[in-house]
Amino acid sequence: MVVHESDLSDQEETLSLAIERSDHIHARIGYEEGPQISDPRAPEWKGHVERHIELWRRIAERHRRDGSKMLTITPEFGPPNYMHTLPFTNEPVRDAWEVNVYMRDMLARALEA
Repeated sequence: MVVHESDLSDQEETLSLAIERSDHIHARIGYEEGPQISDPRAPEWKGHVERHIELWRRIAERHRRDGSKMLTITPEFGPPNYMHTLPFTNEPVRDAWEVNVYMRDMLARALEA
């Protein structure tokens, strides 16, 4: 999402090919101008979260369709400086563990069969 500064909605053919070849989800939510949103619970990132879940759901559905018994997922938020930090202190804006646990639980609900 970062390199091409878009949500890839104009790249359906390429996305479909990538989804067909995906065997792991690295569940970091990027955005057009950066590698990681500050917090997936924040309303300002809702559209980005939904777009990533849509793509990850397609991967999970493909795995189910193909009879795969396992799909690995790594939620990854942090560390600084991927995780946004506060000016002057360089302190992370969120607790990385808390955000990753939230992502784990959210993905379990969003991707269940």
